[in-house]
Amino acid sequence: MSLYQRIIAPVDDSLAAQYGLRAAIALAKDQDATLKLFTIVDEASSGYGGGELGWVEPEGLDKQLRSEARHLLDEAVALAEAAGLTPEHELIEAPSGHVARAIHQASSQWQADLLVIGTHGRHGMAHMLFGSTAGEIVRSPELPILVVPAKHAGEAEQ
Repeated sequence: MSLYQRIIAPVDDSLAAQYGLRAAIALAKDQDATLKLFTIVDEASSGYGGGELGWVEPEGLDKQLRSEARHLLDEAVALAEAAGLTPEHELIEAPSGHVARAIHQASSQWQADLLVIGTHGRHGMAHMLFGSTAGEIVRSPELPILVVPAKHAGEAEQ
């Protein structure tokens, strides 16, 4: 019997998330576990009208964010399928920008026994400016969490 039967991993368009996704796929294969992939539409950003740069219609931005999220999720699912897995997948909405809370809720509702997340590994001023969803998740653990650092993520995303 394997240690993990239900592995869940959030995906987004960051290098850190790609490292987390690849680790989740490899671990799910190794453990012969069910894998669930999900992406989150951060509703806090969809409510922004872009006043400094000109008006952006919220409905158009919302539609674009959802379309991009579905595309990211489809790519992640295809990567897992190419590795021989048949992952479950879901697009989740995070009201008021509570991404970490949405990740915890998704993990709990699906009854995951391992959460795999990527992290940029930011610290100092970068951490203060950009925050850390991974850090917030780790500070309130409800289940085992594998935090996968993105190698050289800072160099690639600058």
